[in-house]
Amino acid sequence: MLREAALGLVLASGCARDWRTDMWYQPARQARETPRLEPAGSIPLFARPRLDDRDDAVALRAPFAGDEISAERGRAVFRDRCAGCHNLDGHGNGPVGRSFPPAPDLALDTIRAKSDGYIYGTIALGGRAMPPMGEGLDERDRWDLVHFVRRVQGTIPASQGCP
Repeated sequence: MLREAALGLVLASGCARDWRTDMWYQPARQARETPRLEPAGSIPLFARPRLDDRDDAVALRAPFAGDEISAERGRAVFRDRCAGCHNLDGHGNGPVGRSFPPAPDLALDTIRAKSDGYIYGTIALGGRAMPPMGEGLDERDRWDLVHFVRRVQGTIPASQGCP
């Protein structure tokens, strides 16, 4: 009888801990909490540059050449993500422009004058009326889009790029 009581006590004490593994019982951060800062001198692995504003990206340069393969990959991403506003050819007047402010022609002189990094930052963080498009795009996709935008800018003379 004493042995059974001791065995029962041991088994019951094993149930005292919460062994649940589902997400409901996991520790979580509240929306207002921010992640902890990295220790001083640490180097994050595979980290993209931290961009708080698209102006922070002005000096960025593509880590690979803007060849025809990159521009074609950029065309495919552009067709899926950007053509609704900028149209398939990149010269504005996309179907979304009927309900929202129209997107600019990517061959405008003001856009041509921007650095590749600035265009990269605009893709990632958005612009005046453009929402951020960085989610779901890796760094390669963003630079491919930049290379495609440069190809669009070469399709018509800058003087004709104004709407």
